[in-house]
Amino acid sequence: MIATQVLSAFLLVSAAVLKAQEPVPPPLGELVDIGGRRLHIHCTGSGSPTVVTESGSSSFSIEWALVQNRVSAFTQICSYDRAGFAWSDRGPAENTVEETMDDLYLLLRAAHLQPPYVLVGHSLGGMYVRAYQRRHPDDVVGLVLVDPTPEEDAEYLYAGKSTQGILLNYDQLASVYAPYIKNPPPPLELPTAADTPYTKLSPELQRAEVWAERLWRSRVDMSHSWISAESWRQEFIALRALRLSTPHLLGDLPLIVLRRGQRTTDVLIQREAALVELSSNGKLVVAAESDHLIQLYQPDLVTQAIQDVVGQARVVHRH
Repeated sequence: MIATQVLSAFLLVSAAVLKAQEPVPPPLGELVDIGGRRLHIHCTGSGSPTVVTESGSSSFSIEWALVQNRVSAFTQICSYDRAGFAWSDRGPAENTVEETMDDLYLLLRAAHLQPPYVLVGHSLGGMYVRAYQRRHPDDVVGLVLVDPTPEEDAEYLYAGKSTQGILLNYDQLASVYAPYIKNPPPPLELPTAADTPYTKLSPELQRAEVWAERLWRSRVDMSHSWISAESWRQEFIALRALRLSTPHLLGDLPLIVLRRGQRTTDVLIQREAALVELSSNGKLVVAAESDHLIQLYQPDLVTQAIQDVVGQARVVHRH
């Protein structure tokens, strides 16, 4: 997952700069000031607990649209964009765990979205929601991990060999990125149309997705992106150590892990199954018809997982 899809994006720098005249699509939600910067958040529906989605490493709130339309029928759901993504203002250390956790905490308060929350994280977003839960455990009453990135799946090339990111130290990780900083590769061609499975979105949302992707690719900066990777590495180490330290680290917290059924591996299947053991109330759901973006391939399945966790959380919270 991370080896071939996530980090490859950070190892490529687009020299193209978006033209100032390129139209910016209207935000889906509102821009909320968190103290000198504004983040985009889109909330629909009503009810408690509030569902908050967290996107993958290079993904946007737009990708939750199909799920959000369905979930808003039974509770409030909010999708948002991290600093520097889509309509959100840039931050000092984009995509690091530290900035993301602080930003999300401030955003939820500034938007008057009080806990409890059910957090839903896709891909690397699974790491972010686990990071938020370990920092603010009293705020979180359930987790849904959508094809999440396991701790051991942060993979890099070091000394010409593939190695798990958790095995690299700070200096080694910096050396992995050094050649790309000194000699950036040719620029990526900016997308002009949505590919599968984004074609499942409405034409308007497809245009917004292409705009957000073009903007993000034009901003990739190799002189800083390795800092994010180091932040991820440290968080993965902490999460893995905690997971292995005690059975059912999260107690009986409602937890559902969805894994894709297409283009997966035995190793990934095993690692994602291990995440279910974080809770004695954990459950694994296989999205047989899905590749990585389960929320677009099978939004009904993701919606059902969220509804199950919300239902369990409501029972516990009432008591």
